Amino acid sequence: MDLDIEKRIKHLYPQLGKQSKKLADYILKNGAKLSAITVAELANKCNVSIATVSRFPQQLGYSSFSQFKWSMVNDLSSTASVQEVKQEDSPKVVAKKTLESNIETLNGTFNLMQEKDLKKALDLLVHANRIEFFGLGGSNIVALDAYHKFLRVPLNVLHDSEYHMALMQSTRLNHTDCAVVISHTGNDSDTLLLADSLKNNHVPMIVITSFPESPLASYGDVKFFSISEDSKYRSEALLSLTSQLAINDCLYTLTAQYFGKKADRVLSNMRKTILQKHPGSN
Repeated sequence: MDLDIEKRIKHLYPQLGKQSKKLADYILKNGAKLSAITVAELANKCNVSIATVSRFPQQLGYSSFSQFKWSMVNDLSSTASVQEVKQEDSPKVVAKKTLESNIETLNGTFNLMQEKDLKKALDLLVHANRIEFFGLGGSNIVALDAYHKFLRVPLNVLHDSEYHMALMQSTRLNHTDCAVVISHTGNDSDTLLLADSLKNNHVPMIVITSFPESPLASYGDVKFFSISEDSKYRSEALLSLTSQLAINDCLYTLTAQYFGKKADRVLSNMRKTILQKHPGSN
């Protein structure tokens, strides 16, 4: 999913139906006017149903028209813009542009987060008998990062980097557990096989992907969308890692906050054990 809303709409455009395309055309041309328009007024202007207007933001990853409208107006009023890295840029300028791109990515990710989704994800995590993190390719790095973080809270967590082992584990989980499934595109056949195995066992799933309309998104009991935008030297998939790692951080911090002193004790015991191996460490 592109960071810029206009690019997201253009990316999704070929998949839209006739009525949704009429709505998309109006929004692309008159985005600045959305701040003072209601769902009913927009439906009337585009000669589409109110249901079409209500569904359209969800196709882009927003929970409601009001959230989409706020993000659209906010994007239009923002004076900050991420600049492409140029061949002649100095190292300091390259670093500045790279970090600005990361900041924009994180802001876009936050804008798509909903309180109810965070609460539901937290409930699934803290009450799970076992939690397993699944991801392939670059997403395997994100899954490993989540596993590494969640070892610090009083939960039973699992992660298998080898695909067939992960597939075997998916058959061992059940409705009392929770799976976190991560995929940038959300349409990788191996990842979808994992998701299908989990679904067959009635395992609650938290899905992290960049594409709300991807096949994987349909499996999620809770969905979080990683925002990214192609640049000259960094691909969309590479930038999405920044967003996905940040989502991990949010879920871990919420979980650690929930367990409070219990999480503190887990971390303290972990540090004591590590200090035995590295007595000079702080």
